[in-house]
Amino acid sequence: MTGTTAILRLTLAAICAVAIPVAAQETGDLDRLRQHALELVNDARSEAGLSTLSLGPVLNEAAQGHAADMADRDYYAHDTPDGRTPRDRFNAAGGSRWALSGENIAKCTGCTTPPDSARVEAFHEGWMQSPGHRENILSDGFDRFGFGIVGAADEVYAVQTFAGSGQVADTPALGAEEAGAVALDAINVRRQNDGLAPLEASEALAVAAERVLEARLAGEDLPENILSILPEGVTGWTSIAIRTGSRGGAGGALAKGAIVSFVEDWASGDTEATLGGERAAYLGFAAAALGDGRATAVAVFGGRD
Repeated sequence: MTGTTAILRLTLAAICAVAIPVAAQETGDLDRLRQHALELVNDARSEAGLSTLSLGPVLNEAAQGHAADMADRDYYAHDTPDGRTPRDRFNAAGGSRWALSGENIAKCTGCTTPPDSARVEAFHEGWMQSPGHRENILSDGFDRFGFGIVGAADEVYAVQTFAGSGQVADTPALGAEEAGAVALDAINVRRQNDGLAPLEASEALAVAAERVLEARLAGEDLPENILSILPEGVTGWTSIAIRTGSRGGAGGALAKGAIVSFVEDWASGDTEATLGGERAAYLGFAAAALGDGRATAVAVFGGRD
């Protein structure tokens, strides 16, 4: 009898849960509201002397999905109750893992639905008055924009999403030789701080670094015999050490800041020898920036007889 009662209670609870009414979600004229949101953002960027953004389907999907989810599950946060982050949503919608991305959210309680242009303007004004949200709107590293909005009962949720390569317009791009010189200077500063002799640039190691870079970008493994990456006929090397790395949001061209960041990453993560250690006397360096925001760099440290 007790067991039967327990089953009956569970069944009734399940029926009651299904019967609870859920407020219908309304978006209004989403295409028109989305376009208006873009115009407001681009007007603000133009006033700041920045390039305009364009609507991106991936960003629209991520923004609308999050606005609807917040309304549906009654929460207000960048991270969902099950721990999904803005970056997770961007990637799930098809965004590049290397792109720089950002998100603004807003909520209005006691607002009429469906949302209209006046509500979009009010949200935009609030974002522009908030330093962190304003920074996203006026970031030089973004070139794409997405917008989502939904109303349920007397609440309206809105989401702005942003993405780009991370390239800052007034950051000078470096050529291969300039990038190598920046890397050498940064590495030698760190070596000097650790009491190590400075390195010299090596043409042979630069060729080796280019070969490693090509392999990294192609997703290929390095040869087991690491000396085979050196140019044919080059001998006398007694030690070779390689450091590689990739960074997202680095822009579409090599910049000094990205090169220095690679060196700092290598120095902080090098537990055995600081940037080549005592055995190294020469450096070869190569780097490339791709249009999606990815930058990859390779440093080859060498010592010889």
